[in-house]
Amino acid sequence: MSATQRDAEALAWCLRHGASQKLLTQFLHTPLGDDERDLLAALLDALEPRTVAGVEVLLAAVAWPRYVDGVSNLAHKVVDVTDAKALVLLVEMDERVFCVTRSRTDEVDADAIAELLGGGGHPQAASAIFRGTLDEARSTLEQGLESAVREPLTARQLMSAPARTIAPDETVAHALVTCQRYGQSGILVAENGRLAGAVGREDLDRAVAHGLSHAPVKGIMSTRVATGAPDTPLAELQRLLAAGDERVAVLEGERIAGVVTRSDLLRALGGAVVAAERGGPLLTEELARLERLQPVFEAVAAVSEPYEGVYLVGGTVRDILLGERSFDVDIAVEGDAIALAQALADALGGRVRAHDKFGTAVVLYGEDERVDVVTARTEFYDAPAALPTVEHASIREDLFRRDFTINAMAVSLKGADLGRLVDPFGGRRDLEARTIRVLHNLSFIDDPTRIFRAIRYENRYGFRMDEHTARLARGTIEMGLVGDLSSARLRDELEALLSEGEIEHSILRLAELGADTAIHPHLAADEETVALLRRLTDLRDRYGLEIPSWRLGLAALARKLPPDEVYEWLQRLKVRRRDAEQIAAAVTVGPKLAERLREGASPAEVVAAAEPYAPDAPLFALALAELEPLHAYFERLRNVRLEVSGADLAELGLGESPRVGEILTELRRRKLNGELDGRDSELAAARELISG
Repeated sequence: MSATQRDAEALAWCLRHGASQKLLTQFLHTPLGDDERDLLAALLDALEPRTVAGVEVLLAAVAWPRYVDGVSNLAHKVVDVTDAKALVLLVEMDERVFCVTRSRTDEVDADAIAELLGGGGHPQAASAIFRGTLDEARSTLEQGLESAVREPLTARQLMSAPARTIAPDETVAHALVTCQRYGQSGILVAENGRLAGAVGREDLDRAVAHGLSHAPVKGIMSTRVATGAPDTPLAELQRLLAAGDERVAVLEGERIAGVVTRSDLLRALGGAVVAAERGGPLLTEELARLERLQPVFEAVAAVSEPYEGVYLVGGTVRDILLGERSFDVDIAVEGDAIALAQALADALGGRVRAHDKFGTAVVLYGEDERVDVVTARTEFYDAPAALPTVEHASIREDLFRRDFTINAMAVSLKGADLGRLVDPFGGRRDLEARTIRVLHNLSFIDDPTRIFRAIRYENRYGFRMDEHTARLARGTIEMGLVGDLSSARLRDELEALLSEGEIEHSILRLAELGADTAIHPHLAADEETVALLRRLTDLRDRYGLEIPSWRLGLAALARKLPPDEVYEWLQRLKVRRRDAEQIAAAVTVGPKLAERLREGASPAEVVAAAEPYAPDAPLFALALAELEPLHAYFERLRNVRLEVSGADLAELGLGESPRVGEILTELRRRKLNGELDGRDSELAAARELISG
């Protein structure tokens, strides 16, 4: 039998789509010769278990009279036969000792074992050739084996905490809603803080089907619940869950400290817990570069001991990894945020502004410096686009509630753990890939404003939503949920998006996703708008006008709205009155002003037409049409002022007559048209007008 072209193409396709060659080697084995079978039998006979830090390691040491190739292949066979989690083979032959190590658990590092004899490899498989005796090799390994074995994961590291519970008298319907809200397959039942039982989703569904929605949950709960302590090792948790239990309640005395579910176990077996709890990279150097924040980090480390975890969270972590300068300090604590804030304020010589209702606090210190402290929390949405309901949670749950993976990272600020990155959802990987990715499929439905935030991040960092995230954004828009946002929330997002600086990408992306027409059917997010906004921005900067970027952007986007709808739409968005008037004037008066001034006008006529709607409308008109009269208006005419005043007219005998305003207006008209030059000519003209 020979490989064909189709075989090669099939293999190439598999590799392109992520086929794991390492995984294949676990199932493909070569046949054994007579010598290899004899050596395998000897190794199996010589196997001795060694328990190190609660982990069993199988060790076999054999002196063999002749050289046999392929001891590593025999290691695979031994693992297959024994189902060993960790294996060390020592075979003395040809005056050398050949060492082969294998590990199928994160607790044992095969590479570290081989290093004891001068070899190496990787954590799952390694080898060494030791130039000494078999007894020396064995003794060296037994003395150093403990250094290659990590303490096993325990319930404390795996468990979801705090555990959600319901009371025995709660209804079946309430229990089912709670499970649905948090995506749980069941929930613990507790009475007066003590474990009373547990109930699963299947039982709840069946009870509802039987018309028992209003029955107390104690009538269908199971009172037999597997339990463990915070230091219960992973292997024991695995045994309990494999025996049929859906969850393991973790108890400290009689208090429910947390719960370990099968999902938690799968995370641990898949290495996610090791990566998140143990193996997270340290960002101590990055933190050290934030000189302004060193007093905060030192103070937090000093007062953090009573708390399960204290973390720097949010955009600050993202900016640290991007090398961006960040000024926000947001801290999440697994515990009492207000108590931590008070201790932090005492250490920094500051004061606390606490919000007991929300479990948040602000520490104010130094010269206008602040630290926001919150209790780690999760949130759920009772309806699409609604504001969330918040509950206390673990740091992982706190990160899971966030908008995108790049914002779902934390850095520990606690003592010896200082600087450890907590990244359970691959945020750092997505930063490196310049990808914006949601954490779950309902993210945009829960909060449609995240669509605008994603566009902002794309524009600011040059990132891109992955295909799945963009599809979810379009789906949310097609459901009409952007239109369901409260007016103020939509206004805030538009202001933020249009204030980003170079926003051409953001405008076009609104149209690409369909968000423009969801905001208003006539909103114009196209290349013409981009070009218009660029001219508006250039002209604003050229003439030093104090018009916020978002106001120019909103005017450009609204340019195709029916004139009688512009101001009404801005009112619905709850745009401030002054800003709404300026935007509406730009959109409705600006084009008319441009048309009017195309035919030419005196300087005074230009000012009379432009000044009542300045600065936005004349700027909009100038961006629409390159008109010299409007350039003249912004360059000098708008700054033309009389040197005489109403007091001067009073001295000329006019008194407090209504004619004062009329004469001053006429004097300014003449000065704009170049008929007056200086105070003397203005006074002379004033005398003429008064006497006339």
